[in-house]
Amino acid sequence: MEEQRRLLAIDLGSGKIAAIVAEINAGNEVRVLGIGKAPSTGMRAGRIVNIEKTASSIAQAVSQAIQMAKADYKQVVVGITGDHIKGVTSRGFIAISNPHLEITQEDVERVLEQAKTISIPMGREVIYVHPNSYTIDDQKGVKEPVGMIGIRLEVEAYIVTAQSTVLMNIRRALSKADVENPQLLFQPIAASMAVLRPQDMEQGVVLIDIGKDTTDIAVWYEGDLVHTVVIPIGGSFITNDIAIGLKIPVDKAEEVKLAYGVASPKFVEDEDEHFEVESTKRLKVFKTRELAYIIEARVAEILELAREKIDQSDQAGRLAGGVVLVGGTSKLKGIDLLAEEILGLPVNIGEPYGVTGLIEPITDPSFAVVVGLPRLAKLATTKGLIGDEIGGSGWKELLRRIWTIIKENF
Repeated sequence: MEEQRRLLAIDLGSGKIAAIVAEINAGNEVRVLGIGKAPSTGMRAGRIVNIEKTASSIAQAVSQAIQMAKADYKQVVVGITGDHIKGVTSRGFIAISNPHLEITQEDVERVLEQAKTISIPMGREVIYVHPNSYTIDDQKGVKEPVGMIGIRLEVEAYIVTAQSTVLMNIRRALSKADVENPQLLFQPIAASMAVLRPQDMEQGVVLIDIGKDTTDIAVWYEGDLVHTVVIPIGGSFITNDIAIGLKIPVDKAEEVKLAYGVASPKFVEDEDEHFEVESTKRLKVFKTRELAYIIEARVAEILELAREKIDQSDQAGRLAGGVVLVGGTSKLKGIDLLAEEILGLPVNIGEPYGVTGLIEPITDPSFAVVVGLPRLAKLATTKGLIGDEIGGSGWKELLRRIWTIIKENF
């Protein structure tokens, strides 16, 4: 394994901060050398609300991973989310300057730069560019143009942008935790890399990551990333509903959800099944069905919102691969069956694949993002799919864009 392939991956969640030190080989197999996690007490819905607490949680998780790995790393990649992150399809085109008309990696990077010259509102940055397909002259649907011959190269790309001030606070928290030069990537794309195989993306599939405060969606069709969205509702809403419905503290509600939670009362076989909760004054007894009714209302709302967002992608009728659920809430008993009823698509619970080394608890669906980050980082690094924050300041990016436009037009 080459040393430069070793990296530190950090999942900035609102429920937990997870970190791994890992190596990735040419076959995209992720070898986990060290794992760390810490409660995330300074983030809410992907945004930092307490920078010192966030930095402390990051430092704790990273320290655990590094100590376990007993190895250094060369690259840092961080998964982020939040409803401030948006995606849009863009096109770019260039003339091939090579006198032999052979397309090079430099040409690919130039055409991706062109795709990034879309009108981006003030206060936003490009964090990732995903090339869906290339067109060489009149030949459409090219996936790997390097080495081919042509006069004109065009790309259709999915551009992910984020709010600059949110990114600045994230970078500051990472810096306070002694994590420097991070590459920031969008969590649902990273999770897709962990649990979806190329054939899944080709036939059409939806990745739904139900986290603590958000539900992240990525829609893939014919191998292309066609739609992403973040819904600002997640598992913590279920927990709060339980606390209110059963009149118990929030921390007890979370314990109840994890221990006895069922996505719908229809999946509770024994009507008399019950559980006990210790209260400050007395022991309380509740029926599992009562709990399931509370949970079902909120889970159904999340899934119905997800269905609306999936329909916006115009691919709902062509997703033969169905839906893959990840995130902590995906472990809720019966959620896959309820999701099938509401979404009208086959649903599976995703598990990271192609992982070696310290595989426990990494194969858990709640670790999909942190496992997928090394694969996405490798793709972004080798294909030049980097955003504005990589390799320089906003001024450097602006100058690079101006120079690209000058070269293409004069």
